[in-house]
Amino acid sequence: MVRRKNGSITVFLSLVGILVFAMLGTLVETARFIACENHAERTLRTSAEALLTEYSRPLYDNYGLFFMEDTGTSFATVISRYASDTFEASGRGTMDFLEGQIQQIAVTDKIYLGDDKAAPLQKEIYEKMLRTLTKKQLKQFLKKSSSVTDTDKEAADIEDTVKEEKEMAKLDKELLELMKLIDGVTVSGGKIKVDNCFAKMFVTGGKKSQDFGITETKVWKKMKPKLKDTPIHLDKTKQSVFLSQIKSVISLTKQAMTHSDYLKMEYKRIGGTNKKYAEHDKKIGNLIQSFSVLNGNLSILNESKKILEQEWTEEGKAQLEELWKNYDTSSISFDYTGVGEEGGADNPVDILGNAWGNGILHLVCNEEGKISNSIVKNPDNYAQLYKDEEKTENDCSSRVKDFTEKETVKLSGVVKDVGSYAMDEFCLDSYIQERFSSYVEKLPGWKKALQYQWEYIVAGKDSDKANLESILNRILMIRTVLNFASIYKDSGKKSQAYAAAAAVVGFTGMEPLIRLTQTLILIVWSMVEGLVDVAGLLQERDVPIIKSPKKIVTTFPEIFQISRTAITARAKKLKKATKKSFGYQEYLQLFLVMTKQSTRLYRTMDLIQWDMVKNGYTNFQLGRCVYAIEVEGKFSFPAKFFRFPAVEKMLNRKISAYPAQCKIRAGYL
Repeated sequence: MVRRKNGSITVFLSLVGILVFAMLGTLVETARFIACENHAERTLRTSAEALLTEYSRPLYDNYGLFFMEDTGTSFATVISRYASDTFEASGRGTMDFLEGQIQQIAVTDKIYLGDDKAAPLQKEIYEKMLRTLTKKQLKQFLKKSSSVTDTDKEAADIEDTVKEEKEMAKLDKELLELMKLIDGVTVSGGKIKVDNCFAKMFVTGGKKSQDFGITETKVWKKMKPKLKDTPIHLDKTKQSVFLSQIKSVISLTKQAMTHSDYLKMEYKRIGGTNKKYAEHDKKIGNLIQSFSVLNGNLSILNESKKILEQEWTEEGKAQLEELWKNYDTSSISFDYTGVGEEGGADNPVDILGNAWGNGILHLVCNEEGKISNSIVKNPDNYAQLYKDEEKTENDCSSRVKDFTEKETVKLSGVVKDVGSYAMDEFCLDSYIQERFSSYVEKLPGWKKALQYQWEYIVAGKDSDKANLESILNRILMIRTVLNFASIYKDSGKKSQAYAAAAAVVGFTGMEPLIRLTQTLILIVWSMVEGLVDVAGLLQERDVPIIKSPKKIVTTFPEIFQISRTAITARAKKLKKATKKSFGYQEYLQLFLVMTKQSTRLYRTMDLIQWDMVKNGYTNFQLGRCVYAIEVEGKFSFPAKFFRFPAVEKMLNRKISAYPAQCKIRAGYL
């Protein structure tokens, strides 16, 4: 018979109870630890978001933007303070399951306002403006501006026309130079002028027009008094005087030979390429053959020079008399047909050049003295910092000057394709127009470093005057192209320009040069009308994007009247603008569209920075403003149930605390 030991059941039950208790403790502790991890992450997030409430208030009040300045106490320290309040509050009970300690809080990343081509700034603006803007408004703007954006092809066509006409007029321009060198003749404004020294200035026989190849009486009357009869009156001539004259004529003859060689080369290249100038080219071909006499004349001049450089003798005089019998002044005969027939005319291109001296502001602004003189330092500051400067391809400031001085026609490249213009950019440009001022849109209150802020965002120059001038020059180029299309359709206006061109050139026989001059005059006409348009836009008048020929305000005589008084007076003839008008603001918005998006954002940053400083926030740095942060936290939570001796003994280890680690991202959107 087996005897039962006392207490065996009690021991067994105790062991079972401990196991059950350990298992329950493990389950509870595991669940508690998960809750602690969630508590740590939640605390870290709310603490980081609490930090975000410390955004720049003046930045929000004036620009509606939420960004936080990265200055003063470190972000990690502030977040730790907010988090410790939560942890301390949770540890005030006798048995707080969420009790823990902060081991470390670190801000591992900061996203600044200007990062990634100012994408954070763009995102905030987009979300803000999207509440009030629709895609329908975007489509309406694009439709309204399509007539302007299509002008680049027309501009290129005008440039090609001028280029082609310049090519054909090369022969005539060389002829004009040869006329000056050989006959001494220049024609300006219908007036004939003959130089004191020219290749054919020596008289070797009689003083008759046919002996000098001159068929026009007006030209002969001007040339005859300038002729020198030295070779036939050697006895009455000083040796030194004749020698000096010959040296001058040798130089002119050599120049004439160089130009005649160039004319021959160009004639071979382009002569006969345009059938409508066949008769003109034939005349030049015949004239070119006559230039061979220059070689013989140069030989006579050189021989005469040698004789005259020696002692003056009768034998020398006899040699000179014999030499000069073969000097040819009649073979080269230029066609002076039509010279001075129009009674003289100033070149409108020159008139425009003279009027343009002080720039466009001097011509289109009623009160130029009231234009803002504000200047800033370091334009495009943020673009330079982020190495994202835009090339100034659309700077039109020198185009009119190049046109008037060099006949260089550059009208294209002012507008760009806006097919890729999307809603985010539309929101940005609408924000710019809402929050910033322009020449025609003033905003009260907040002081501004620059008054014409839209203009700065487009042009990026250091002063209001320079930015306004840049915008007006761009508008002028667009208006010139649109006006040219209207004027060119009017046969009456073309006829007026042709007659003026013939008078400017001076010779009806130079058809290619007349055609080129006609086109240049039509461009001047279009530019002067463009100046009236620009003045009208500044006066808030209705300037149709596309005009019919009858809507052209400037008459032909008025293209010679280029002054502020005349331009602004003509602009007043235009009707007042309506809601449907495409005005100065619309042109500006179109130029915003054509400016690189990152450039617009960086220049917006420049304006905000300058204005914050101007309004007393001297230490403000927009580039140091933070949009979002990444925060990492390390925490420790003491063990509750695993700290019983029986459980520790069973687990064979001491567990005093559990580590927890989490990472969160917090930002304004």
